[in-house]
Amino acid sequence: MRILVLTRSYPAAGDLYQYPFVHRRVLAYRGLGHEVTVFRQGEDELAERHVFDGVECLTGGPSGLARLVAEWQPGVIAAHGFSEAMWPVLAPLAGQVPVRAWLHGSEIPAFFRAKAECIAEPDGRSRTLASVEARRRFWVQFLAEPPSRFGLVFVSNSAMEMMREDVGTAIDRADTAVIPNPIDTDLFAYRAKAAEDRFSVLSIRPFDSPTYANDLSVAAIRHLAARDGFADMRFTIIGDGPLFEDTLAPLAGLPNVAIHRRFLDQREIAAEHARHGIFLVPTRLDTQGVSRDEAMASGLVPVTNMVSAIPEFVDASCAGLAPPDDAKALADALWEMVQAPQIYLARSAAAAARVRGQSGSERVVPTELALLAAASAASADA
Repeated sequence: MRILVLTRSYPAAGDLYQYPFVHRRVLAYRGLGHEVTVFRQGEDELAERHVFDGVECLTGGPSGLARLVAEWQPGVIAAHGFSEAMWPVLAPLAGQVPVRAWLHGSEIPAFFRAKAECIAEPDGRSRTLASVEARRRFWVQFLAEPPSRFGLVFVSNSAMEMMREDVGTAIDRADTAVIPNPIDTDLFAYRAKAAEDRFSVLSIRPFDSPTYANDLSVAAIRHLAARDGFADMRFTIIGDGPLFEDTLAPLAGLPNVAIHRRFLDQREIAAEHARHGIFLVPTRLDTQGVSRDEAMASGLVPVTNMVSAIPEFVDASCAGLAPPDDAKALADALWEMVQAPQIYLARSAAAAARVRGQSGSERVVPTELALLAAASAASADA
C-alpha cells in the first residue's frame, strides 16, 4: 500500500514526546514493505521538513497536503489526532482518498473537558472549556452526516464511550473501529526480572498537566518513606514540563530518589526499563496508557489508578492497582510487592504476556493494515 500518515504532531530531536506512537507505526508499516509518507499539519503551506530517526516529516497546510496527494497519489490516509483543527486540511480531499482517523485523547470532547477542568487558573480554564464546546459542536455536526469513505478509530472502548457522552447515537452513523496503539515489543523486549528488581521503581512522565498525576507519585513515595525498609528501595523520576519543580519539591533530600529533568528517546526509555522493576504511573485520565504498556512489555509491573480505560489493559494479575486519586493505595500496592517477591515476579511475567496478547505490534499492526487495506480496496472498487 501507499499510506499517507497525516498527523497533528510528530517527534523531533528537541521534542521527543510528540506522538512517538505514530512514529512506531511508520517504522512498522515500512518494515512490512509499505510506502509511507508523513505529513504534519501546520499553518504555513509547506514550511519545513525535518528528519527523525530516519523518517522525513513534511509540515504544511491545506494546499501543501493537496499538492502532495496529487503528486504521490496515496491509496489511503491514516490521520492521527483528527478534530475540527485538522478538518480544514482534509476537507478539500473528502471523497477523493479514503481516510481512517485515529482519536487519541483531547480530540474527544469529554476527554478534553476533563483535562480542562484540571486547570487551576480560572481564566485559562474558561478559555479551554470554550474550546471544548467548540469541539463538541464540530463533532455533533460532523457526525450528523459523516463524509463518504471516512472512518474513525478509537484506541479503547472507553475512548469511544467518551465520545458517545457528547454525540450520543450519532457515533453509530460513523464507520468506527477500536484498535489499541501498537507497542513495539522488539524495542521494549522482555527479559525476565529478578526478585531484587522490585526495589527499583521508575517514573517517566511529562509534567505539563495534572492528569498525569505526578503529585500522586510524590505522595506515594512520601507515604513509603515512613516505613521500615524504605531505604532499601530506589526511585528514578525522569521528565520535564512547567509543573516539574513544584511537583517534585517535597522529595528533596531523600537520598534514594534520583530526579532527572529531561526527555528520553524511546531507546533510552527501553534502557531505563532494563534497569528497573516497577513502573509508577498513576493517572487521572487515559484512553490507553502507551508508556505503561511499553514498560509492561519490558517486564516492569505498573502501579496505577483504575480510571478511564485502565481496566481494559491491566488487572490485579499484572499490576498494582489503586482507586482514583488514592496515593496511599498506590504506596500500598508498591509495598505489597516489596514484601512479597513471588507476587512481583508473577505480575512481571504476566504484564509482558498481557501486552503481547493485547497491544503488541505483531498483533495490532496487521489489524491496522487490514483496516487501511480494506478502505483502500473499497475506494478502488467504487
